[in-house]
Amino acid sequence: MTSHIDLDENEEWVAALTADGWGPMEHAAHNWEVKAHIHTAFGQSEAILHEPLSKFVRLDIHVIVPANGRTFTTYVTSGMSDLAVKAPEGYADWRRAELVIALEGSPESHVDEAGRRHYMIEHLRNYARRPHAIGNCFILGETIDPFDPDETIGLDTRLSAHLLTRPVVTPIIDVMDAFRLNLSGGEVVNFLALTPIHADELELRKLQGPDVLIERLETAGVTELYNPNRPSVALQKTKGFSLKRLFGG
Repeated sequence: MTSHIDLDENEEWVAALTADGWGPMEHAAHNWEVKAHIHTAFGQSEAILHEPLSKFVRLDIHVIVPANGRTFTTYVTSGMSDLAVKAPEGYADWRRAELVIALEGSPESHVDEAGRRHYMIEHLRNYARRPHAIGNCFILGETIDPFDPDETIGLDTRLSAHLLTRPVVTPIIDVMDAFRLNLSGGEVVNFLALTPIHADELELRKLQGPDVLIERLETAGVTELYNPNRPSVALQKTKGFSLKRLFGG
């Protein structure tokens, strides 16, 4: 049975969050469809990281432990897609999304002695709120840039930004079927991987477009399974530009 892990509560912590606009979320949810898709596409979650107070949307994180020969844990958000966000003209199918990451090892290995979770889990939670905060959707191939050009995403890595890609190692079904969920109401939820990239890879994406960077990452075997020490692919050669490759056509 799935267990629920509540974030630590104390009066001071709750007061600070409430003052910043956090509170119980009561918006209409698509979670039952999203949760069913997570279990079908990524595996049965052993636990859910649940938050008692939320901002913009109520955000849970499903924890799918290593199984069937896998050595990594999959983390998938649920609730990010409950509320649709604004999308550019022609991109209506991108108004709802959830995020996916994978970390090597068991969930227990992703919590330090002080009880703090791995920074990628915090990035997952924080960036799942971003479209609601800025009022614009996430689209495949977009990047989330650092606030400071010299800032990295963690103390043990030189990776400094995130690229939104299609999950390729975490799904337990066909990649394209896992990537897109068709809701019963006719809308779509896209499951996007939060893939960290180097500063020069971010620059490559800005200069030559997402397709070039994604092809180089694929060639190098870079996926949503986080590797803080991987080398940059910015200097690799690219076979050629193809929008079909980016969008799976």
